[in-house]
Amino acid sequence: MNIAISGASGYIGQHLTAFLTAIGYRVVALPRRLFREGMIGELVHELSHCDVVINLAGAPINKRWTLEYQQEIINSRVQLTHRLVHALDTLRQPPKLFISTSAVGYYADNIVSDEYTNTRGRGFLADLCYAWEKEARRCPSRTRLVITRFGLVLSPDGGVMQQLLRPIQKARLAVGFGPGTQPFPWIDMNDLCRAMAFIIENESVQGVVNLVSPQEITQHAFVRALGKAHKALATVLIPVRFIRMLMGESSTMLTSGQYVRPTRILEAGFRFITPTVEDLFEENELRQTDQAN
Repeated sequence: MNIAISGASGYIGQHLTAFLTAIGYRVVALPRRLFREGMIGELVHELSHCDVVINLAGAPINKRWTLEYQQEIINSRVQLTHRLVHALDTLRQPPKLFISTSAVGYYADNIVSDEYTNTRGRGFLADLCYAWEKEARRCPSRTRLVITRFGLVLSPDGGVMQQLLRPIQKARLAVGFGPGTQPFPWIDMNDLCRAMAFIIENESVQGVVNLVSPQEITQHAFVRALGKAHKALATVLIPVRFIRMLMGESSTMLTSGQYVRPTRILEAGFRFITPTVEDLFEENELRQTDQAN
């Protein structure tokens, strides 16, 4: 089976490509140049040989959101998805499955949500997810559509986890962000890759699927557990006011969050290998021990 991936060179894309290749799939990376003006013919050609298309592309959101950069974030997701879906519509034989990424930022803060929750959040991230998903829903009717809303994807070799580990490694301090009571929806990278393979292999799975750990935890509790696992001397929280001064509107990524449940994928029979932070840190410790040996 051939699987096309946009955003294959990114943090998640590299892990997912390696995972799918290891279990026997052939992965076709869709480079950024294919989504420029005038490249529709070449994009259609690449997609014509693929059974599954996974849309992971998007500019990083962990930067200060100037108006110019907000537009870049939107274009890299909404506009790119629009062009990708247009290419799928052009195919005589569209792919069997289209998996398009979104995020749990779609949901409202500080309430418990799952795929059956109709209420969405407010603000830039919620509006972005809504527009992003709206474009994905335009895919051909013959193609099974799954919209995966990711939590924070954690792996010790990059992303959020690497940023949280840095102050522990340098100063033996576990650092979180105020107020600390905000939800921290997360998923282990290996479970995310396993879940994507599960979606590919189970044709009954369709619609919105939350890819988050079943454990509901606050950011302070997560950082405290991280510090304990890595023998930090103390856990500190950076005040909300300072984060807002430093990051502006994008500070909401750090100071707020959503309680999200992965109801639909659990109903389909998927089982998490790493459902809790205790499992996460134990697994990471075993990986590091194996690498050292």
